[in-house]
Amino acid sequence: AWKEGQFKDIIAKVANVELYYKALQFYLDYKPLFINDLLLVLSPRLDHTRTVSFFSKVNQLPLVKPYLRSVQNHNNKGVNEALNNLLTEEEDYQGLRASIDAYDNFDNITLAQRLEKHELIEFRRIAAYLYKGNNRWKQSVELCKKDRLYKDAMQYAAESKDPELAEKLLQWFLEEDKKECFAASLFTCYDLLHPDVVLELAWRHNIMDFAMPYFIQVMREYLTKVDKLDASESLRKEEEQVTEPTPIVFGQQLMLTAGPNAVPPQANFPYGYTAPGFTQPPVYGFNM
Repeated sequence: AWKEGQFKDIIAKVANVELYYKALQFYLDYKPLFINDLLLVLSPRLDHTRTVSFFSKVNQLPLVKPYLRSVQNHNNKGVNEALNNLLTEEEDYQGLRASIDAYDNFDNITLAQRLEKHELIEFRRIAAYLYKGNNRWKQSVELCKKDRLYKDAMQYAAESKDPELAEKLLQWFLEEDKKECFAASLFTCYDLLHPDVVLELAWRHNIMDFAMPYFIQVMREYLTKVDKLDASESLRKEEEQVTEPTPIVFGQQLMLTAGPNAVPPQANFPYGYTAPGFTQPPVYGFNM
């Protein structure tokens, strides 16, 4: 009689890895409902990439989905791609988004190219998210514009740090007559926009009321900068006006600074003796 528990205990102790795949084939042929139990027992010693390839060849990946989930924490590329494909086929966009965020070892661009043609908008949204994660900002924003995902388009344009992309998005909102989105993107992409460009667009399309909160914020920011510069300049001038301290001279004034008429000090002699004066030596002339 077949004893499944005894078989799993014995197969786990086998050293020959090839016997594992023969056991998997046996379960696939005769015990398909219990194959995930066997996979959980053998998973510490299986090559997950080879295992995924094994079930992919026989087109039985959906059968081993619990196994794929249990070993996805290894972040194996084959496991991640197999599970992402299953979630796409099952139209489980929430599970796919969670898998993408948690495990990044898979071909992002290939998956994005598949998802951007999906019939469901949530999968196309994930495609834009993948393009954004690979710094393909223009493709990401264009895909969001195509599906009218205005919030995502503004967010990705702001994260791109590309002023040209942000300004093109503003122009597109005006072409689509989305005045509210235009106003929202002014603050979402605030650091990327040039006030003169915004002023021209608002004036040409007669929507100054929608742009006025942005200009109020810009004016406040510029006035704050001017006030800081003015305070800094005033402090610098005050420091320049501080006079330097005069040097302190100890004892007699130096002859060099006393002037041409200064007389050298007389030495003091005891007992009332006065030092004799010095006269100019006589000048002798010689007659030839």
